[in-house]
Amino acid sequence: MDNTVDAKTVKSWISDDNEIAFIDVREIGQHTKGHPFFSISIPFSTFEINIETLLPNKNVRVVLFDDNNGISELAYKQAKALGYSKILILKEGVKGWLGAKFKLFDGINVPSKSFGELVEHKYRTPSITPKELFQKQKKKEDIIILDGRPFEEYNKMSIPESICCPNAEIPYKISSIIKNSKTDIIINCAGRTRSIIGAQTLINFGIKNKVYALENGTQGWVLSNLKLDNNKTNFLDIPPKENEKEKLKSEISNLLDKNYIKVIDLPKVQDLIKDETRSTYIFNVKTDLSPEKFVPGIRNVPGGQLVQATDNYVGVLKSRIILFDEGDLVRAGTTALWLKKMNFECYVFRGIEKEINTLNIKDYAKFKNISVTHISLNDIKASVTTIIFDIRKSIDYCKSRLKNSIWLNRSALKQNTSNLIKNIIIVFDDIGKVSLIVKDLKEIYPEIQIKVYHWNKEEIFKYPECLDQNIIELDKKFIDFNFHTYMRHKGNKDHARQYLKWEIDLLDKMDKQEINFFKIGNINAESC
Repeated sequence: MDNTVDAKTVKSWISDDNEIAFIDVREIGQHTKGHPFFSISIPFSTFEINIETLLPNKNVRVVLFDDNNGISELAYKQAKALGYSKILILKEGVKGWLGAKFKLFDGINVPSKSFGELVEHKYRTPSITPKELFQKQKKKEDIIILDGRPFEEYNKMSIPESICCPNAEIPYKISSIIKNSKTDIIINCAGRTRSIIGAQTLINFGIKNKVYALENGTQGWVLSNLKLDNNKTNFLDIPPKENEKEKLKSEISNLLDKNYIKVIDLPKVQDLIKDETRSTYIFNVKTDLSPEKFVPGIRNVPGGQLVQATDNYVGVLKSRIILFDEGDLVRAGTTALWLKKMNFECYVFRGIEKEINTLNIKDYAKFKNISVTHISLNDIKASVTTIIFDIRKSIDYCKSRLKNSIWLNRSALKQNTSNLIKNIIIVFDDIGKVSLIVKDLKEIYPEIQIKVYHWNKEEIFKYPECLDQNIIELDKKFIDFNFHTYMRHKGNKDHARQYLKWEIDLLDKMDKQEINFFKIGNINAESC
């Protein structure tokens, strides 16, 4: 039976009324080099580990694609074994997509980044250049700079005098720091999306202050030859007063009502979860600096991150999303307002975490690691005829590795193991990844003897005779590495310019379908 589907059919499915998951099973380096606009990345190297979290409903329509090299067939087999019932393979992979005259998009989180550009285009979100902001600082004007990124990103590098306040927290906590309606508020991130969304969120809330998005974020700051701070710990952790909470709750309730987003109670949440015809995701969107408490079926993803990198967390287009916070509705509500414009069916739970944890949630994510034979470094030293494979991330392998070890990715298993001897050792730092590779190898070579070594930095450096620390240059064979303007994180100005240009140019590259998929209003392909 034919299990393939052509590109034009898939393209039409993206615009119909039914859910679809369009999955790129290539590794992340291949994905970021070029992929269809609405596709998400679930690399084959971790496929069974991640698919059930990203695709919680096994009745959803799924299309897999690769480089027309057989990886989709392998992923198809695994998805079928997990119980996915409506799964097809894109005919000829990316080649078939291009053959139908459709575009590929480089980079990552493309729909979210494009959405940010559409928001700026639609609302004319005010912006301020780094040099203009710097002048305001020099003149000691009445301003406050809020960094809408998570604390970990802020801590690494930040605009001088800024305070960390992740995006969904900004309308909730702004009253604790802004006492004067004449204070200008500037929102920044590393690039563009969270600056735009954060600023526009405050404007939509009706704040009287002037609000600006910092043009091009911290990267724009560096490109303006201004110096960033490092290791700052300024975090806005002051909750609003009770009377302010009630006011905010009233404001967000009105906005949700105007945008036809329902605030629901616990029985309604349970009803939505029981509906096996739909994919339903539940997110706790408050920012919590304490360790995450795992609740099966519920993830803690701060609201700003959920909007700016949606495809990292939601694998199904047009699916349902239920959001909650601490009962204030502000953080969940602001996130829901944006996600609805991204064409998701959104709900806000009116209760708190303690209540929602009582739900009966079917937890599909049941990946189990297989039993493997662990060995020590001394055992490896004693081995003479054994081949050593290293399945860690290529960036780590290139920095240091066991002598004579060979880097291996699951997607390249057959071509890299065609002349295997009977015994091999696998070096790993992720038990899930090694479980998948061991399982695959034993299926291909039933007689093979496999032992594994868990990479241990402290132990490794006690045996320098076993270690190779000659730097290997990253190149295209390391398919698990995202080369897309990656040097911008290290202050490389050329990469920063390329990245910002990539973001700004996304609108010009989108076709009419891709633009009109978003429910942002009054935007069409001709106007962009």
